[in-house]
Parts: sequence; structure tokens; C-alpha cells
Amino acid sequence: MLKWLKRRVGSLVVTLLLISAVLWLMAEEQSAAMAEKPETAGLSVTVIEAIPADARIEVNATGITIARWSTEMTASVSGRVIEVANNAMPGRLVKKGEALVSLLDTYYQSEVEAARARVSEAELNLSEMRNRQYVAKTSNAAKSAFGRFEPHVSAAEANFAAAKAALASAEQQLADTRIEAPFDAVVIADLVHPGQWVNAGDVLFHVAASDFLDVKVELAEINWQRLQGIQQRADAITVVAESGQHWPASIRYLSPVMDSITRQRSMMLQLASPFQRSKPLLADQQVSVVFEGEAQSFVVNAPASVLTDDGQVWSVIDNALRLETIELLNEQPEFVLFRYLDRPEQKRLLVRFPLSSFLEGQSVSTAVF
Repeated sequence: MLKWLKRRVGSLVVTLLLISAVLWLMAEEQSAAMAEKPETAGLSVTVIEAIPADARIEVNATGITIARWSTEMTASVSGRVIEVANNAMPGRLVKKGEALVSLLDTYYQSEVEAARARVSEAELNLSEMRNRQYVAKTSNAAKSAFGRFEPHVSAAEANFAAAKAALASAEQQLADTRIEAPFDAVVIADLVHPGQWVNAGDVLFHVAASDFLDVKVELAEINWQRLQGIQQRADAITVVAESGQHWPASIRYLSPVMDSITRQRSMMLQLASPFQRSKPLLADQQVSVVFEGEAQSFVVNAPASVLTDDGQVWSVIDNALRLETIELLNEQPEFVLFRYLDRPEQKRLLVRFPLSSFLEGQSVSTAVF
């Protein structure tokens, strides 16, 4: 019995030793396989080839259209409206000097004629005083200024000047019974109708210049730097309306100061003939403004997905990831334009879909998109 137990224990020990040896061999094979396999085996990234090239950088902004010379046409004299021009209605274009409204001018005609009569009377009186002065001087009898009719002549000259000024005023009031367009304009609102009595100071029309429409744009400093020399280039600015129409624009003036809060600088653009198209561009509308900047070197055009959350990109160099800092030149929903700060002229493989788990120097395999 004792011998049987010893043989039984011995066989169990041998079995355990054999099992341990097999497990040890399996562990060694697994360790060797893991040592031969790269740590990042299976990490594959999609890349695109980043080829730097010359490109013109577009700066996109938003602007607000503003009517130029928006003016309220008011009555300078009182009177009854006898005629309103056919073109004097909202949306119509009128030429400079074109009549918009005519007032009854009978009273002002009579004032002009009365003023002319006073001018003639004052002129006659002045001639009489000058004649008397001449007689007094030739007789050598008058020694004083009064005797020489000097104050008489001065008073007559003053009356004559006052009469002519009164005539000019009466003629101006007569002319003001005809309200004319002050410049080539578009009628925005009409507030008058025939038969209406208007008083001096009443608003009759609201008009704005029709030759040009202004667009106010606010730009950040970084965009200003990209637009150096744009004032000297024609057809470098395009305004896009909500209707999809494109309008060439030019710079009217630049604000000499920056906004103290937004730190942006204002630019006023102008569009020529904004009301002449079938779909005119109106005031107080939001529009898109596209500025075409100067040509720049070593610019990479890539899908927008290449950017990380902090505005950097991942490149693959020698099958390893490298995080690189860039100068972002233009960012759109579909694409971005940028320039590498380090060796911008060098071609690279650019990771199209970077992950937050990427590590600098991490080995990867690539699939070119």
C-alpha cells in the first residue's frame, strides 16, 4: 500500500512538471510573438499628400448695405399740392433736378412782383439822390457832408441793396414751390398727395442716392494683414447678395481707428448702380463679402477635417506621427488653407482624420486617400 502511494505521488509530480513545462513554452512563444509585433500594430491612418503651392487667399466677411445720402425731402414753403410727379413713388428712379411735387405758387408770384416793384422804386430813389449830389458838388455851394447829399446817397444805396435781397428771397420762395430731386436718386417713401396742404418743414419724400450703395464691413487685424495692397487692385472685392447675385465692389474709405471693444476696423465699400438690375440690391441687407488677397507661397489646400481642436495638424514622417504648428490662412466648412511654420516648402503626408488619442512619435501604417 505504501509503495502504491509513492508511485501515485511520483506520477502526479511528473504530470505537474510536464504541465508546467508546456505552459512555460507557450508563454515564451507568446512573448516572442509580441516582441516581434510592433506595439502599434493595427493602427492605420488615412492620409493625403500635402503639396505646398502658390495661392491667392480669400478673406470672407459679412457686411451691411447702407443707403448713401439718405435724405428727407421737406417743404421749404407752405402751400397746397397741385401736382405729384408720376415717378415720385417708392422704388422709382429720378434724375437730379426732376420735379417731384409742385405747390400752388400764386401768392409767391405776387410776392416776387411786389419785390421787383420795390427794387425799381429803390433804384429810382438812388438815381435821384446821386443826381442831387452831382448838382451840389458842381455848384461848390455845399461844404458839409449833408449838403453834398452823402448820407442821402448812402441810405438810398442801402435801400436798393435791401430791395434786391428781398427780391432774391421772394424768387427763391417761388422756386421752392417746385420740389426737385437733389441728386440722381431712388424714392424710398412718399408722404404727400395732390390737394394736400403742406407747411414749411413737412416731410414729403424720403430718397437716397441711386448711383451707389455702401456696404459696411468689420475686419479683424489678422485679416487686414492678408489684404495688403487690395486698394490698388481692381475686381478684388465681390459682394454676394442673398439672391445669389454677385456685385463688384470698390473701397470707398477706411476707418482710421479700431473699435475699442471688438478691436476690429471698419471698411466702407461702394457698389455702382445697385438699383438698375431686375433684382436690385437694397439697403439694410446682410451680404457676404469676398476679398481676394495677394498671392502667397507654400500654401496647403486640405479638407477641413485635418485640423485638430486647437488648430494644429498631424503629419506622418517615417511612419511616425508628428504634431505640427501651422498658420491658418482660410477656414471654410469644406476646406482649409494653411502654411506649415516649420519647413513650409516640404511635401508631407497629412492625417485626414486626427484622433485625440494620437501620440507624438507613434508608429502607424498609412492608407493614402
